[in-house]
Amino acid sequence: MLKSALFSSLFVLSVSLYGQLDGSFVPQAPYSQEYSSLMADLSKSFSEELPVVNFTEDNTWKQWTIVENYAFGKDRGNLPMIADLDALHPYFRDKVTKLIAVCKTRGIQLAVVESYRTHAKQNEYKAMGNKYTRTAGGRSKHQYGLAIDVVPVIDSVAQWDNARLWRKVGLIGEQLGLRWGGRWKSLYDPGHFEWTGGLSSYHLAAGHWPIIPKANNYPCLEEELAQLTEYWKFWEVEQSSITRKETAGRKMN
Repeated sequence: MLKSALFSSLFVLSVSLYGQLDGSFVPQAPYSQEYSSLMADLSKSFSEELPVVNFTEDNTWKQWTIVENYAFGKDRGNLPMIADLDALHPYFRDKVTKLIAVCKTRGIQLAVVESYRTHAKQNEYKAMGNKYTRTAGGRSKHQYGLAIDVVPVIDSVAQWDNARLWRKVGLIGEQLGLRWGGRWKSLYDPGHFEWTGGLSSYHLAAGHWPIIPKANNYPCLEEELAQLTEYWKFWEVEQSSITRKETAGRKMN
């Protein structure tokens, strides 16, 4: 009896499977219409072309604030200076924003002269002589968004030679943990502030980023730096192109 029942079950199962394989099996209502619709949509999806996605270039870097030569009463070379805080390393940017804000509460207006600096711009300064810099492109903290040049302004006039005012600004910057160029003896540079977390230019050139305190405050730091690096590359190409055109023009003359 048991063998007979088992044989009957296997026979029914085989007939059912055979019906599915030869296409004669049709799902019973109420699923037949839904099944047919799903199959039709699936088949259609394979035949349709994928939509074309138009990627547009991110031109954020072109919107950064730039400063032309002599804007602050000094010869700073032919290439425009990038003077946008968004061009800086996020952690350092917050430090500079704090510096400007604290100075304002003390009645001191600071103007940003230069933030990020391209290799081409750095080399332009180098060619202008040691009174500007002794550092070639790639070795300045400016090339990594970790340095800035500022100047106090009174009645729209840059105060480059006001030693007392510079000391006030410098002390505020140092209290915020920034390194101040006004302490340098070989190349006194009171408008310069930087922060590298202890890393040298060689570490930065090798691709190392400083470890920032309270990293939890910057959960997207890696992505921000990757995006920032792309913007810097665009500026490198832009200013290198200007330099090549200027060099070619001088040769023709």
